[in-house]
Amino acid sequence: MTIRTLLALFLAGILTSIGATPTPTAALSDMHQLQQVSTISTLSGTTQPINVGFGNQTNPHVACNNASYTDDNFEGSSSIKYFDFATSSEHAVPGNGLVRLSDTDGQRIAFTQLEADGDHIVLFDITSQTITSVPGTKNFLPVFGGNLVAFVHMPPSIPSSSEIEVYDQNTGNVTQLTNDTLLDRFPQVSADGSVVVWEKCQTDGTGCDIYSATQTGPGAFTTRLLTGAGEDHFPATNGELVAYISDKSGENDVYFQRVSGSTEMHLSIPGDQRDLRLSGNLVVFESGFPGGYDVFLYDLSTARLYQVTNTPGVDETLSDIVTGCDGVNRIVYAAPGAGDFNVYGFTFQLNDSVNDQLNDLIALVRSFNLHDGTENSLISKLQDSLTAIGNSDTATACSALTAFINASQAQSGKKLSPAQVKQLVDAATQVKSDLGCN
Repeated sequence: MTIRTLLALFLAGILTSIGATPTPTAALSDMHQLQQVSTISTLSGTTQPINVGFGNQTNPHVACNNASYTDDNFEGSSSIKYFDFATSSEHAVPGNGLVRLSDTDGQRIAFTQLEADGDHIVLFDITSQTITSVPGTKNFLPVFGGNLVAFVHMPPSIPSSSEIEVYDQNTGNVTQLTNDTLLDRFPQVSADGSVVVWEKCQTDGTGCDIYSATQTGPGAFTTRLLTGAGEDHFPATNGELVAYISDKSGENDVYFQRVSGSTEMHLSIPGDQRDLRLSGNLVVFESGFPGGYDVFLYDLSTARLYQVTNTPGVDETLSDIVTGCDGVNRIVYAAPGAGDFNVYGFTFQLNDSVNDQLNDLIALVRSFNLHDGTENSLISKLQDSLTAIGNSDTATACSALTAFINASQAQSGKKLSPAQVKQLVDAATQVKSDLGCN
């Protein structure tokens, strides 16, 4: 079994989150049940270069086995390409050399193509290799969700503003979701197409808030303002929750609330967060400081934070994620290379059952190379907890974990360093929380 290394990183901020819950809706059911998490796990998985060749490869997006991205050759021409993870093969999408900003739902790729009269949205069917144009011009930044393709429209009459529109692939109709003189931008759509979210700002790019539109029928939507204080940007949704970046805490942090509106949940960690995406219960984003951002993952169902990349001085950007595709999850991101940007994929599975956590904790104890007596004493308590869980005896499992914590703390400064004790105690405390121990 793959061993997840627990990193005992002391956070200057507090990771404010809800205890382990089965669904994202339940995760926000009681905003008073808060849990402080002081560890970050390194996420185990496989990193795969998608395109590290000459030119700028940027704006990656992923769905199941396909990842699309923009490939700029530095010679005035750009193309949309897609990578098939199943065959490890790269393919080019037909275009006029002036294309950018793609998205994919795994079966189709939507992208922006500059033509004589302005930007157009074009859809490419991967199976049939056919092209469909979305009606209208001055349209760009398409995103998929269910039967919908949402995008930004620039009204020719008001060049300083923009609107959000959606194209229904079933009916061929375009519906305008906004109608004002403000900047409506950065739309995202839930995987089932039920919810569209975006940010609305003043024409100078300030005063930004998050809006959602719930689809009630073909071409029919109910719109809601979700935020107020602070500058709120880059929303994403899984159909139940909306995640976004806000500076209301004094730095750019991740926040969550229900699509229908609710008390916000604040994910506060050091540094600034950006480029957020949400798929199922998993949120991917970059976190760090100018000149050094890494990719992180937050699991809403277990309230755990994972670090995906750890590359000091390298500035990963523009991440995307897909979950639950043939039992695997994938993240794609761009990172600077030798004077350009390259695109990478990261494939992973989350083994977050209590048994997996306890086995990982046993492996962690063994990695310390302790005296046999100390090691056996600690591991026996974890094995007692495993046995009790197998017998559906939660009370005994909790007692064994408490005994493990006490025994670990008793060895602080003796057989164990304070840092090692913190690793063991934090991990065991997380298991107790997941078990529902009192």
